[in-house]
Amino acid sequence: MKEFLTFVKKSTHTYILKSKQNKNSQWKLFYWLTVIVIFVSLIFMVRFVLNSSKIYIDKSTLIHPYYIDWSLERDGSLRINDPFYIKTEATFMKDNLEELKSDSLIYHSLIKNSTTGNTLIDLPRPYLIWKNPNSDTIHVLKNNIILNFNLIE
Repeated sequence: MKEFLTFVKKSTHTYILKSKQNKNSQWKLFYWLTVIVIFVSLIFMVRFVLNSSKIYIDKSTLIHPYYIDWSLERDGSLRINDPFYIKTEATFMKDNLEELKSDSLIYHSLIKNSTTGNTLIDLPRPYLIWKNPNSDTIHVLKNNIILNFNLIE
């Protein structure tokens, strides 16, 4: 009888410990799943806010000269200074093609091999870009040649 009581006591104590450990592990699992879900949702929310907070340059905006040596954004826009972006559909104003022919890099990329119809996206970087207020002309300086692009709104 004494052995039976000892057995019951040991088995009951072991069962209680196992059930407590099982409950603790369930709470840990629930806790870490919640932490991971909150972290992933924060990443997506921040990404959405950053992508939707772009301000595109219009006719009235002044752009001080910026040296652009970085690539385009995923949507094809060009970052000037956060949150200001330029849409790269600005078309090239063919003012002085003779001067442009002296620089084969600009001439071939912008005139001969243009994939988008002579727009700002065809011009290889780096270059200096600026725009005067209340003007629809974007000025670009590349290889000591000033190129003018008509801003499309």
